[in-house]
Amino acid sequence: MATEDKSKSSKQKKESKSICFIIMPFGGWFDSYYNDIFIPAIQDANFEPIRADDLYRPGNIVNDIWNYTKQADVILADLTNKNPNVFYELGLAHAIAKPAILITASMDDIPFDLRSLRVIEYNKNLHNWGETLKEKITKSLIEILKKPIDAIPPTFLEVDKAKKIKVSVKEKSI
Repeated sequence: MATEDKSKSSKQKKESKSICFIIMPFGGWFDSYYNDIFIPAIQDANFEPIRADDLYRPGNIVNDIWNYTKQADVILADLTNKNPNVFYELGLAHAIAKPAILITASMDDIPFDLRSLRVIEYNKNLHNWGETLKEKITKSLIEILKKPIDAIPPTFLEVDKAKKIKVSVKEKSI
């Protein structure tokens, strides 16, 4: 019987999709992009799309964002309009070495520290821009599945998680 339980457990694991946590501004056109472009692109790559406002329960949204970030296999971050919340959430993801796909409507929205990373730029003035963006997101997610470590900034890979910061008794009292 224990063997049957193990086999069911591993089968369920194989059937569960990888999670793509989307960090982006909410409201207006962004909600349309999320529903019409991001969700289909993510599902086409066989990921489950999740956004922080998908939950309708009381609680602290920052805790939900942190939990989604830790749970996700990959992050999709729309940096359009330099939304500070999106940058904060991306920083959290980078700090725990989560692979991330960055997108924007304008490279002017990408701060200097992120310009060394690949960014998918979309132009809403081009014919079929939504379909093109969808295809690029899907391709990026499929590539990340092959080698997730390539989508993590090297700085965060160098952090030795085994080393703990030592704080003296005197420092603790301060």
